[in-house]
Amino acid sequence: MRTLAILLFLSMIAGLQAQQSISGKISDREGNPVTGANIYFEGSYDGTSSGLEGEFSLHTELSGEQLLVISFIGYKSYTRLINLNKDTLINAVLEELVSELNEVVITAGVFNASDKKKSATLTSFDIATTASAMGDIYGAYATMPGSQKVGEEGLLFVRGGEGYETKTYMDGMLVQTPYFSSMPDIPTRGRFSPLLFSETLFSTGGYSAEYGDALSSIVDLTTNGLETEDKASVGIMSVGATASLSRRWENTSLAMTGLYANNALHHRLFKQTVDWTRDPSLLDGMLMFRHRVGETGLLKSFCSYNYNTFQMNYDNFEAGTMDEIGMRNHTFYANTTYSGELNEKWLIRTGVAYNRDDEDLTYINQPIRTLNWAASMKLALTYLATEKIKFRLGGDVYYEWYRQAYTSEAALRLDLTDTQPSLFVESELKVTTKVALRLGARAEYSSLLEETAVLPRISAAYKTGKSSQISLAYGKYRQKPENDYLKFAPWLSAEQADHYILNFQYRKDNRIFRIETYLKEYDNLVKYNELYVSDVSNYNNEGHGYAGGVDLFWRDSRSIKGADYWISYSFLNTKRDYRDFPSSVAPHFASAHNLSVVYKHFITPLSTFAGFTYSFASARPYDDRNSSEFMAGRTRAYNDISLNITYITQLFNRDFIIHLNITNLPGFKNVFGYRYSNTPDEEGLYASQPVVPTTGRQAVLVLLLSL
Repeated sequence: MRTLAILLFLSMIAGLQAQQSISGKISDREGNPVTGANIYFEGSYDGTSSGLEGEFSLHTELSGEQLLVISFIGYKSYTRLINLNKDTLINAVLEELVSELNEVVITAGVFNASDKKKSATLTSFDIATTASAMGDIYGAYATMPGSQKVGEEGLLFVRGGEGYETKTYMDGMLVQTPYFSSMPDIPTRGRFSPLLFSETLFSTGGYSAEYGDALSSIVDLTTNGLETEDKASVGIMSVGATASLSRRWENTSLAMTGLYANNALHHRLFKQTVDWTRDPSLLDGMLMFRHRVGETGLLKSFCSYNYNTFQMNYDNFEAGTMDEIGMRNHTFYANTTYSGELNEKWLIRTGVAYNRDDEDLTYINQPIRTLNWAASMKLALTYLATEKIKFRLGGDVYYEWYRQAYTSEAALRLDLTDTQPSLFVESELKVTTKVALRLGARAEYSSLLEETAVLPRISAAYKTGKSSQISLAYGKYRQKPENDYLKFAPWLSAEQADHYILNFQYRKDNRIFRIETYLKEYDNLVKYNELYVSDVSNYNNEGHGYAGGVDLFWRDSRSIKGADYWISYSFLNTKRDYRDFPSSVAPHFASAHNLSVVYKHFITPLSTFAGFTYSFASARPYDDRNSSEFMAGRTRAYNDISLNITYITQLFNRDFIIHLNITNLPGFKNVFGYRYSNTPDEEGLYASQPVVPTTGRQAVLVLLLSL
């Protein structure tokens, strides 16, 4: 769904309101607020987490004297015996662990969002509350340096790479179809709510040997552990309704969410550039089961189902016709994983996953059915040799079956199957207190491509001071060509990219500064004379290219009371000779300059949270058919200002939330490119039509009641 905000994350914000019997603030020894600390009573499920200013409030039905525990990664736990017969105000000061103060961490190419790791750049709360993202994980990471603003796609384009070059994992298992289905020039969004995850990792390059079949980038999503308490909520949105329920037992928890969305009202309120004949609608359900096994083991099972449908009259400007398109899509994803300790030296992570994506597309009364079925198994072992040395080794097997059937006067069915086994090994060494090194390699095989490859990876970090360090990374990466090519040319080879990254990071007093330079060299890219032609000579692997640039990131959550903001900027220089390009040029999705400013403020007296995002991207190239030079055209610059406001109050003695999210508030008239008529006019010129957003602005209103 293009305008759907998956807004269950608002229940997290409700925890910031002071309506409880235990309240206070958590800070470090320098007076900086500690955000995301865990606060709970020992031996119970009653707990909460600290807000942006370190503030917290906690209600419990316990009585008498209870031991309150406050913990946060990188700090010593704080404990205090509390008399629950009266309200208590606590101002807790946490002391940093010496090992965390001096820890050197490899940061090249890595942006980590976590509620647990002190070294994280963001938190899951940050991902959920970025105004321009409207609850979309990929939309939030689009504000990070290295990403490109490609508004007509909705995919995550990273450092000169196409959207398909970014792969998504959940609890270490590959997700074959992480996005909703869409149509040309209509952006999609991710299928999963950010509040399902306690940690997400966004790597812009140089990632671990554990990950394969990704040319540019990976997003690894770690789902939540056991639910902390029984809870339920219902919500009414301007685009539908949602409900959630979770239950917690001693060693087990179960969580369920359901969502129905329909864009009919939104399309009536906001003028559309698309002629919808059936408004997009979505039915979505999710189930999460968690069970603690022994003292250290955790068994997780996750499954989700999505059904979405829409119909439109597509303006086929090239042919001068209005073509009717209808789409129905069913997607089911499930995985089961286990992690724990085998003994004091060995850790284990293992899992299985299944993904089925069934899409029925009707184009001018001609049905096209695409079925993508995938299954995978994975085993990863970690050996803790010493406190400074650990080894990780393992392997996975990925099986994919793809079928596309065209029903017309001449029926056509295209089938692909591929089995991809792989092995990886990696060592992490803390050479000294200032030097960390990670060496690894990955071996891959594809039964479809009939290719084997061994891919080296190396990363290192050097601590230049108490608050600063430099990191570097190098690696070889491969990715199987898209099925749109392989269904006609299964003899193609894997596309390749070499990553070179150098990074400097300074982190102190809740402020982070990063600067990173990189180079990617592409080889074996797919070229063709004409797309969707089955001629053997039409496809080859003679494409190549490069992408290089500089990424800057600054985050400050201390200077402005109650506020948190970050600024990211990327410079990109890239050229490619691939697809049907006659020469090496910057591709249509590449803008040289990208800027994002994200600001968030919690106004405690008003129980209100406000967020603001400004996004800018410089002009993008496009092929002007009236010019003799290929890709000589340039669009206007992209601008967007988005805003969200959340008000937290009480209704029927329950937390009640009113949330409003608006994107492109000023109504900037952005243009993503141009389409040209296939036939010239009397003067020999080709008429053009701009590719624009489906609507000038989007707005979603949500009312959420915690039961």
